[in-house]
Amino acid sequence: MNGRVFLAIAAAVLFVGGLILMIGLTPAVAQSPTEPELTTEPVTVATTLPTELPTEAATEAPTEPPTDPPTEPAETTPPEELGLTASKAFVYDTGEDRMKYVGGNENAQVAPASLTKLLTAYVALQYLQPEDVITAGDEVTWIDPNSSIAYIQPGHQLTAKMLLQGMIMQSGNDAAYTLAVGAGRMIAGVEDLDRKQAVGVFVDEMNRQARLLGMENSHFKNPDGIDEDGHYTTVRDLLTLSLAVLEQDEIMEFASMAKDDVEFYSGETCTWYNSNYLLQKESEFYTPEAMGLKTGSTEKAGKCLISLFKKADGYLIVGVLGSVEDEDRYKDTLLLYQEYK
Repeated sequence: MNGRVFLAIAAAVLFVGGLILMIGLTPAVAQSPTEPELTTEPVTVATTLPTELPTEAATEAPTEPPTDPPTEPAETTPPEELGLTASKAFVYDTGEDRMKYVGGNENAQVAPASLTKLLTAYVALQYLQPEDVITAGDEVTWIDPNSSIAYIQPGHQLTAKMLLQGMIMQSGNDAAYTLAVGAGRMIAGVEDLDRKQAVGVFVDEMNRQARLLGMENSHFKNPDGIDEDGHYTTVRDLLTLSLAVLEQDEIMEFASMAKDDVEFYSGETCTWYNSNYLLQKESEFYTPEAMGLKTGSTEKAGKCLISLFKKADGYLIVGVLGSVEDEDRYKDTLLLYQEYK
């Protein structure tokens, strides 16, 4: 009896012990799927350092140039040190898109003389069609007695294109005022607007268009460039204007034309010569590569010239302001052209 009891008790103990063991292990098995799974290999970035430094080839700069390469600074040698008589000068290369030379303060105010007519032409073309016919009036008598003229008299009729030609080639102040009246009336939308009021409207538009072009330090009081208080520009602004004019085919056509026999719309005839001696084959300053651009001359401005020279990859724009004598502006220009072409 005692032996049997002992076996029964032992069996019961073993059964209970096994049951307890099973209960203790089951929770661990049930929870294991929710634990984060560990990787079997370490993360390379976190645990591994490079065994050697990058090669030189790997650290070289990209082979392609940046989108906007830095502009090289222009030379700033004073004009007199280059043998120029001009008080201010500049050379700009459109192919390289940079100023190559600046003589004098490029933001100092200067009198533009007839270089003003480049802006007059630019603005007129915004409002007039080339074949618009304009009748000259009293405005042709308002000009300075010493002005260069295109031989226009009250009652003469010319197309806007003819007036543009007479103003750019012959540097006619009479053409500039007649063009200003025609364009001023168009701007105002009043066909018979008083001529002086029309010129005023046009000059206001010249200043507005100058600001739109980025000519931040310029102000204009008339369409022909005669000396007047408050009529001024800068070397930098003249370059801005020159670049805008390059996009105007009508202006460029006449800026590079040496001579032309013309007939006004009303029948009068005359011969116009370009005032730029670089274009005249009979002149000692004739240069085949020259294509314009505009002359200017007043007591305050001195002798001025913005020239355009054709290059394989664009143009070289050379500007001289304040040259002493008429021939000096050509000598100054050609000296700079030879130096920087």
